[in-house]
Amino acid sequence: MKNRDYPLYEVKKINNLKELVNFTAEKYGDRPAFTFERKKETVSISYRQFKSDVDALGTILYDLGIQNTKVAVIGENSYEWILTYFAVTNSGNVIVPMDRELPAEDVENQVTNAGAEIFVFSDAYADISAYLQENTVTIRHFINMQCLMELVEQGGKLISQGNKHVVDYPIDNHTMCALLYTSGTTGTAKGVMLSHGNLASDTVSACQLVMFFGSNMLVLPLHHSFGFTAACNAVLLHGSEVFINSSLKNILADFKEYKPSNLFMVPLLVESLYKKVWDLAKKQGKDRLLLKLISVSNSLMRIKIDFRRVIFKSILSAFGGNLKLIVTGGAPIDDKYINGFRDFGINVLNGYGITECSPIVSVNRNNYFRDGSVGKVLACCKVKILEPDEYGHGEICVKGENVMLGYFNDECSTKEAFAGEWFRTGDIGYISEDDFLFISGRKKNLIILGNGKNIYPEELELKLLSIQYVKEAAVFAEENTIIAEVFLDPECGPDCVSRLSGDILCVNRTLPLFMNISKTVVRDAEFPKTTTKKIKRQYR
Repeated sequence: MKNRDYPLYEVKKINNLKELVNFTAEKYGDRPAFTFERKKETVSISYRQFKSDVDALGTILYDLGIQNTKVAVIGENSYEWILTYFAVTNSGNVIVPMDRELPAEDVENQVTNAGAEIFVFSDAYADISAYLQENTVTIRHFINMQCLMELVEQGGKLISQGNKHVVDYPIDNHTMCALLYTSGTTGTAKGVMLSHGNLASDTVSACQLVMFFGSNMLVLPLHHSFGFTAACNAVLLHGSEVFINSSLKNILADFKEYKPSNLFMVPLLVESLYKKVWDLAKKQGKDRLLLKLISVSNSLMRIKIDFRRVIFKSILSAFGGNLKLIVTGGAPIDDKYINGFRDFGINVLNGYGITECSPIVSVNRNNYFRDGSVGKVLACCKVKILEPDEYGHGEICVKGENVMLGYFNDECSTKEAFAGEWFRTGDIGYISEDDFLFISGRKKNLIILGNGKNIYPEELELKLLSIQYVKEAAVFAEENTIIAEVFLDPECGPDCVSRLSGDILCVNRTLPLFMNISKTVVRDAEFPKTTTKKIKRQYR
């Protein structure tokens, strides 16, 4: 595999989500767009049917007086969730995706802050709907997703009778169509205002860098911007089929059922799947054999002979047998997982994004990547490093078509977030000589020692996580002393605690003296986390 630059992939330019639906219906027609299980039966929806459903649902919403309105949606991944999103945004309304892991009180706060008047929910979140009916004054209509297909049927009849208002609705590419609430590790959620133009430009540019072959399985929660833009919008633009996984509990069964070629995941899931491979090998007493096979395969690869998908057929079968590509982002990932999956013939491409940028800013390419980096910057935006230090590290700033309109009803935070036209991400990084973006850590997490040295705790945390039995880690400083707090794998046994000091000493030997970890605290329980599974830095 040649790891060098090559031209961008040719992709149809779309300016808004309505163009995405219309273009894909025309180009891909009866090709399956979504496949999922409903009432224990497999259902397949074509691209043409999807457009028809979107138009019909949007039309009935308009007929019910839902115009220029904010519509909140909550539920597990489903066709109905996706249908709601597109029908709302393509009929001139604003979608407000709700984090399905939030308690009812937080959902109420965000719905009230947004001024949402419609609440669409699945049966699994009927309790939250009931709570809002008792406590929220802004919502005037509650819609159970089970009723959506009935509404689609009614909307379809209106269209057949000549109601073309939504079908012909002109989209303003530059006004808000989506309001997403962030879930940061150090602060309260803010409402990020995104336009059709933001989302469309990010989708197109992501497809120009990464090519998908075959089918995809939707695993990431749809309310997360990465999950929706990458695993839904970008996949649709490519004309691929989306298998909808409704729950991570079913992921292994769904691999065998749907046999996906591509996945979009956060690093935590990638790491979990990789560890399961090795755990199973050890339980079967085949871990040494697996190491030998990897060594043989890598030797063949050096002379350009690729038998990985034959040698590791039994491992690939656990993922359905067709998996070739995993795109990951949202948190740091250790290179050992990227290299580990590559050994088996699965390419893992790491990327970087932030909700305020719709969200993708950069991603490694199928055949042009740098391990440790988050890839090449998308064509729809530019990146600069603000106030770089002597090593070129500084705050990552983004300017371009994918950058948000601002924070909803929060001019002060919006102003603070920009340096002129440049959005300040709060992330620290640098750009290499060959224009790959690297992330060092979060600005808010930066440790500055008394001698002026800067330490990025994320860098140390990745090294700690390379210790096999360290499951979670957080690094901080007290009075110029670097402290590591760790949670160990409960299955590793009591001897791991006694081994920890020696293993951390080995880590320290790979680091400059000023970065050495001087103290270690072992936790009895996992760290408190955000709903995106990031450790909350304010837990102490």
